[in-house]
Amino acid sequence: METRPLIKTKSAPRTIYAAGLLTALLAALLGAWFFTGWHDVRMRQHEASQTPRIAAERRANDLARELHGELEALIAREVRRPYFHYQNLIHDPQASPGLNVSPSPLARGAEDTLVLGYFQLDAKGRATTPTINDDVPRLSEPEHLAENRAFRDHVVRDLSRDLAPAATATGPRVAEARAAPRSRSPRPQPELESSPFPQQQQALVLKVDPNVYAQNINPNAVYSQQSQVAQNNRPQAAPVASSQVPVTTPAPVTVTISPLEWRTLPFAGEPALLAIRQVQTPDGTLAQGFVVDSATLKSWLATKAGDMVAELHPDDSRGAAIAPGWSLTVEPNPRTLAQVADDANAIARAFLLRFFAIGSIAMLAAAFVLLLVMRAETLARERSQFAAAAAHELRTPLAGLQLYGDMLADGLGDPGKLRGYARRMSEDAARLGRVVTNILGFSQLERGNLTVDAQVGPLGEILCELAERARPALDRAGAALEIDVARDLRARFDRDALARIVGNLLDNAEKYARSADDRTIRLAALDCGDVVEVSVEDHGPGITDKTKLFRVFSRGMSSSEGPPGLGLGLALSISLARAMGGELTYLRRDGGGARFVLQLPRA
Repeated sequence: METRPLIKTKSAPRTIYAAGLLTALLAALLGAWFFTGWHDVRMRQHEASQTPRIAAERRANDLARELHGELEALIAREVRRPYFHYQNLIHDPQASPGLNVSPSPLARGAEDTLVLGYFQLDAKGRATTPTINDDVPRLSEPEHLAENRAFRDHVVRDLSRDLAPAATATGPRVAEARAAPRSRSPRPQPELESSPFPQQQQALVLKVDPNVYAQNINPNAVYSQQSQVAQNNRPQAAPVASSQVPVTTPAPVTVTISPLEWRTLPFAGEPALLAIRQVQTPDGTLAQGFVVDSATLKSWLATKAGDMVAELHPDDSRGAAIAPGWSLTVEPNPRTLAQVADDANAIARAFLLRFFAIGSIAMLAAAFVLLLVMRAETLARERSQFAAAAAHELRTPLAGLQLYGDMLADGLGDPGKLRGYARRMSEDAARLGRVVTNILGFSQLERGNLTVDAQVGPLGEILCELAERARPALDRAGAALEIDVARDLRARFDRDALARIVGNLLDNAEKYARSADDRTIRLAALDCGDVVEVSVEDHGPGITDKTKLFRVFSRGMSSSEGPPGLGLGLALSISLARAMGGELTYLRRDGGGARFVLQLPRA
């Protein structure tokens, strides 16, 4: 015996239309949301990734302006420095007008931390520095003599060939410095703020006192003469005009000083920023300048850059320009970039999680709406089919009642069979009563107010009574009822509920086993300790699909042309069994057929 629902599973057009409409609407809404949301995610990711780079570029521009100002301030200070400070011994015009020299302010090293060292080159290519006096070694700075000599060696080796003055037909000049090569198409640099410090733009022409000029031209000779005077304790003599101590001339000496200009040249194995100027004197042209300390610049940038990475470049085609031929770049900290990448991924993950979460909820809601539509359509079909089945179920016993009632009323039929007619009417009335009872029970089940009054009673006697009452109808239908019930069995049950369950099981066994060779129906009851099992067996085809067995409007059918019915009996029976504290189950009968077992508690 197999089960099949009373209602066909063909999809209703209304359900198909609703499914198509919901699918299209949901796809359009989710697609539009994903498109706009993902575009926003990309924009936010791009903004997040560009934020540290924009901050780094702003920091580079700020540092470039600040460093440019520092370098311009350095140039302004050096422009005001007298040209003779670039030698070890000088005659200070502000001091005594006599014959005297003293160490240069630069003799102990650079006064500015940005300056690595000062140098001076003459037309013969000889390089001198303020910290070293070859003629009077004791005047050299002793603490950093090795460093100072290394600096002067680098000046001789790296700078003298490019910067040493050379005599020309028109007079001495400073050789052109070979600047570092530039890109053919340098990209525009951000404009630097103009320096607040004054800067020399034209050559400065000085009229120097001959005595001052003479002592500064040959300070070592003055120092030697000054030392001899001090040793002999003699009065200081006036300077004389000679190759060692020049004679004072009455006419002022003209000294022309060119502006300091930035140059980039190799120094100590790497590009260095230098400031160069030329000093034209009656005794020849001098090239003076200083080298900017790259280590100090890098340390200054590292301090100012904070957690970012700042780098100097001897190339102004990239980054922010700080001086001719030099620029700087600032890059975000790698940890910051990694954090930004994580934040960008988090933005995408958050959107996808939100999209899939809300999308899933929307799909579940759409599925729920579709389920409601399907349920409404199914209920509408079930009501229609139920009405038709109920009409058929009611019409058959009513037709029998009307037939036999008319016969009795009109005196028709065999007078000797009046008792048989009355019994037929009683059976049809009982059948009609079961249909009505099932319908009423289903109504109570739907409303949730199906109640029973289970009490301990004589289960065996009641079962025998129900069997004897059903036997005549089964006999006339061609079925034999076999009873195996002990009359002394007792259990907790409700009499009306038990009658409904047993009546439904016997009626089903009779209907579904009509095509069987053996139409015997067996009603048995067995004491199993805590429960009493009441079973109804038949020899029909059995049930192959138990998933819909106890569902409303599902019926056991031997074929598509099975007996009519409402599909309420088993659903109502299992509900009544559970209401009494028991259970109704189906078991495959050995040898074929169906076996339903009702378990009832003993107490």
